Amino acid sequence: MNPSTRRSWMKAIAAILALPSISRLQMAPANKQPSFTNGDEDIPRLSSSRTRKYHQPPPNVSYVDNSSVFGAILRGEIPSLTLKETPIALGFQDRSPKAPFHALIIPKTYIKNVFDLDQKDVFLVEDMHTMAMDLLNTYQPEAVSQKDYILCYHVPPFNSVNHLHLHVLAPASEMAWFYRFGKYLPGTRWCVGEEQVRDRLQSGKKAVPFVRYPGW
Repeated sequence: MNPSTRRSWMKAIAAILALPSISRLQMAPANKQPSFTNGDEDIPRLSSSRTRKYHQPPPNVSYVDNSSVFGAILRGEIPSLTLKETPIALGFQDRSPKAPFHALIIPKTYIKNVFDLDQKDVFLVEDMHTMAMDLLNTYQPEAVSQKDYILCYHVPPFNSVNHLHLHVLAPASEMAWFYRFGKYLPGTRWCVGEEQVRDRLQSGKKAVPFVRYPGW
C-alpha cells in the first residue's frame, strides 16, 4: 500500500471513530443526568458547574498562539470544570464523557500532539501521569484497585483537538463497547497507552513508534 493510499485509509478510520454513538451515559434520562461518584458523594456535571478561569502559565509560556479549544480554556475564555492543576498541567472533566469518570489532562505549554513530545518533556508526562493517578485515587479508588481504568493519548490523525491531551477513563468495564474496544483501545494505530509513551521517552526513544506524515 503506497503512502497516499495509507493516509486515505487512516483518514477514513479517523472519521468513523469520530462518529457519535449511543453509550450508557448518553442513554441516561433527560431529567436525570449521569454524575461522577467516588462512592460517597457525587461530583457535579460539567454543564452545571463549569466556570471560566485564567490558569497561570509556567514561566516563559504564553497562551496567545494557542488557537485550540484547550488554549481558550487555559485563557479563561471557555468554561470548564477543573479537577486538578499543577504549575505545568491542568486536569478537567471531559464535556462528553465516555466513562463514568472521564477527565482530560493537558500541558499548559502548547504541544500539538504526541509526535511533538521528546526527551525534554519527560518531567511533563510524569507530572501528567501523577495527576491522572491522583484523580483516579480520589474519584475512582475501586477502579484503581481493580486496574479497571484507561490512560491514553490519541495519535494523529485520530486526535480530536490539536493540543496534547491525556484521557483518564474509569471504570473501563462500564464503558460502551465501541469506546472501550475501539476509540480508546491502547496498542492500536490510533491510540497509545500513557505508560508506553512515558517509558519510550524515559528510554530516549520517540514517544510513539509510528511514521508521522506531513501535516500531522
